Amino acid sequence: MKKVSIYAAAFMAMFLLTACMGNDNDNNAADKEDNTPAENTATNDQQADDDTTNDNQTLEVADEAADNVKKIEEVNGATVLVTDHRAYAAVDLKNGTDVSDDLKNNIEEKVKEADTSVEKVYVSEDPDFSTQMKEYADRIEAGEPVEGFFDEFSDAVRRVFPDA
Repeated sequence: MKKVSIYAAAFMAMFLLTACMGNDNDNNAADKEDNTPAENTATNDQQADDDTTNDNQTLEVADEAADNVKKIEEVNGATVLVTDHRAYAAVDLKNGTDVSDDLKNNIEEKVKEADTSVEKVYVSEDPDFSTQMKEYADRIEAGEPVEGFFDEFSDAVRRVFPDA
């Protein structure tokens, strides 16, 4: 009689374990869905996969805006990059020129004049930031995929413009 009880208990345990395993398949399917990477994009006028915060991220060199900014008397040179209706203007100023609110407003006007889709313009005269923006512009114009450096660009922008 003891053997029958042991066999019955073992049979019940196997039955319960087998029954529970069926529910785990549903969880595995849900886990697989959760682990599927989302399709994100970052572009330089071409679709590419990257971007962790926005659905469609672009990064473009705004040559016309940079040319407009260079026409300002206090400016020696400028690089303007546009992403998500925001423009980042890195300017090289003539010696002895400080960035005043009037100069920033003038630069903003020139950028928006060239690109009406721009809603916000960030201006920096920091030489390191200017060098980085020129390098990014060169990489974009050379056809390098933006997803290769978009995170790097975003980090640079956040360092210079923490409120951006």
